[in-house]
Amino acid sequence: MLKSSRLTANPPAATTIPHIILHVFNSFHSAFNVFGIAQEYRHCPSYDPDSFLSPNELSDAKSHMTVDHCTDTIFMPPPWLFQTMSVWRLMTWMLMGSKQKSITEVNRLISSVITHFNAHTELKWFDASEEDLWSDHIFHKDGWMETSVSIEVPTHDCNPDGNGQTFTVPSFSYHKLTTVIKTAFSSHTLRFFHLAPFQCVWQSPVTGKEQWLYDELYTSDAWIKAHDEVQKQRHDDGCTLEQVIAGLMLSSDAMHLTQFGHALAWPVYLFFGNQSKYMQA
Repeated sequence: MLKSSRLTANPPAATTIPHIILHVFNSFHSAFNVFGIAQEYRHCPSYDPDSFLSPNELSDAKSHMTVDHCTDTIFMPPPWLFQTMSVWRLMTWMLMGSKQKSITEVNRLISSVITHFNAHTELKWFDASEEDLWSDHIFHKDGWMETSVSIEVPTHDCNPDGNGQTFTVPSFSYHKLTTVIKTAFSSHTLRFFHLAPFQCVWQSPVTGKEQWLYDELYTSDAWIKAHDEVQKQRHDDGCTLEQVIAGLMLSSDAMHLTQFGHALAWPVYLFFGNQSKYMQA
């Protein structure tokens, strides 16, 4: 009887199971309205901001009303808009009657004609073209901070560094963006913010063909793609809140600080793209 020999072989290599991440989209498609427009969401929204809009917020009929129909106009008592009654009386005199009264003539009136005028107690450093900001002005309140900003401005001079000339802007008042975002998302206007982007679709009543409409930032392809990337991120902190995008729109333009002068400021305006442009206008 032959004894079978025992064969030895290497154990099979462990099979690697591929790691697959499955992303589930809770899509939603609204019905077409009377204008043939519908909204297509890749992620179902938690609420509809348009449902909070009233007919008055969708119409500018109030702006076409005559003065007789405007009963809610608020008139502030004097010396508003000025600091003292003396300034208010002087500006009222300048604006009333003859139109030949210039800013230069008002300054000459103060310095040469009004002999009983006490410039030290009433209008210290007064000039009709500009008034100093109050010590308790809004820029000194509500969390505003002040710093100096250095910017590089290109010039015609040859600079080996290629950065141009450095200019320093003093007394630059600013607010932290994180503080502004928290304040906006904690206010009552949040109900008008579109937290979930969507595709706006128009259906032709003749051919039935659908066409995408781009009328808001939160209907753009870039916003939808960025929102998808946010939803795919892992969150190990146990937070169950919505993961959304805050769309920041920054702009700047010159602004007159006074009605009668030439002092200018260049404020930086911040708008949220989550809010419809029709409400911001």
